[in-house]
Amino acid sequence: MIVGYKNTREEEFYADEKSLSSQYGDRMAKKINQRLSELVAAENPQQLPKNARFHEHGGKRKGMFSIDLIHPFRLIVLPTCAYTSYIEITSVEIYEIIDPH
Repeated sequence: MIVGYKNTREEEFYADEKSLSSQYGDRMAKKINQRLSELVAAENPQQLPKNARFHEHGGKRKGMFSIDLIHPFRLIVLPTCAYTSYIEITSVEIYEIIDPH
């Protein structure tokens, strides 16, 4: 899958494990890097591991998808390609990391 970022600052933040560790802690930084690697390696969401739980949001986040990190946090992604089913998503933009609960 093609993974993009909002801007170069965001891309540098997610690429730097030190920045991730200082913001989220070592365990969470490793999980974020793992999920980003899985996104890049997968051709579509169906190829992601089942425990990633790629799922669509509703309400004000409709059209966005989340991927499980360490409970309760989620990696929110926004598809950047046309699709009719989530299986057809081939590119995403990293939007944010949130606790949706």
